[in-house]
Amino acid sequence: MSERVFNLPNVISMLRIAAVPVVAWLILQQRWEAACWLFFAAAVSDGIDGLLARWLKQMTQFGAALDTVADKALSLATLVMLTQAGAIPLWVTLAILLRDSVIVLGALSYRGLAGHLEIHPTWLGKTHMAAEFTLLALVLAGLAGLLAMEDWLLPLYATVFVIAVASGLQYVWIWSAKARLDVR
Repeated sequence: MSERVFNLPNVISMLRIAAVPVVAWLILQQRWEAACWLFFAAAVSDGIDGLLARWLKQMTQFGAALDTVADKALSLATLVMLTQAGAIPLWVTLAILLRDSVIVLGALSYRGLAGHLEIHPTWLGKTHMAAEFTLLALVLAGLAGLLAMEDWLLPLYATVFVIAVASGLQYVWIWSAKARLDVR
């Protein structure tokens, strides 16, 4: 793993972070189409920076952390702004925020207990992130008038809710099992 921090994949992640306040502002201004396209570009850049990091052999610990921060900042800011705008129900947002809080608190607790921390995303965790980004993109597309989402919103909300709860429970199970093994 290369230790070069300033590389193309990391620059793309930094640009994604820079897009976060712009997406939030566009949502606040109800400039739905611009918010939708910028969010979509930022979300697609997540896949691009990962591919480039692997292809160019420019994977770094800093890059992995930066990528995670960029993803979370983009998704949480967009989620909160869309909830504030009345486009996403509070129960969906609370499930996602609770899941993320449980994961962070569990990781910090485990690190405090074990003294080290290695985070490996699970298949369900990755599914949650994909579902969350899909929800946000589709809600923005609906608000922008690019897609007719009315009939699909409730099933979409319910799906993301269930995946968020299941993923959060999976992480609790994993952290608990790891902690039990490390305490022995």
